Amino acid sequence: MKRRQAGFTLTELMVVVTIIGVLIAMALVYLRPRARPIDAATRLGDLVHEASRRAVALGPVRADVAVALGSKVRTRITAALSVPPEPPGTVTFTLDRLQEAGPGAANWIQIETYTTDPQVLPDSWAPGVGSYATLSLIPEWTQDWTTFSSQCRPDGICEARTLFFQAATEGPSCDPASPSATPLYEQCAKLSIMPLGGAITTRTDWN
Repeated sequence: MKRRQAGFTLTELMVVVTIIGVLIAMALVYLRPRARPIDAATRLGDLVHEASRRAVALGPVRADVAVALGSKVRTRITAALSVPPEPPGTVTFTLDRLQEAGPGAANWIQIETYTTDPQVLPDSWAPGVGSYATLSLIPEWTQDWTTFSSQCRPDGICEARTLFFQAATEGPSCDPASPSATPLYEQCAKLSIMPLGGAITTRTDWN
């Protein structure tokens, strides 16, 4: 009497491979880190710190350049709607430093950029520091961010700004005028740039 060999049939192996493939796909979807508004606020805050640090390290702007430009600004952070290959609707923040050239002339040199994740929408920004309800907001991210700028002087003082971010997915309103009982940690974030030393504060709401 012949003894049957132990092992798996081809069909059984295919079923096992299929199950493993499904589990791997689910793991990639559910374990992939999701960008949150507070992550964008924190990352941009790091860029502000770097702008202030570099402004101090680079020292005063040459006198003839400062006179010609009418400014003693050493570094700046600007923002604009991203262009391909970046995803549509994202905003790219750029850190530049001022480099003196010939007499009374200077160029802005790009140092670092940060592009927001498509899962996070920069909603609006305002000069000064305050809440969503008290500031004059300009303009919404869907229009134009090229007017945004925060500049830092060699003494480390940066222009005060407040930026508001929200999640791209639908959720509770971030507007303090429409209070929500649902926690806003995953939905909203606010970054305040303080003048002295490029100090920043972040919140998971717009108050």
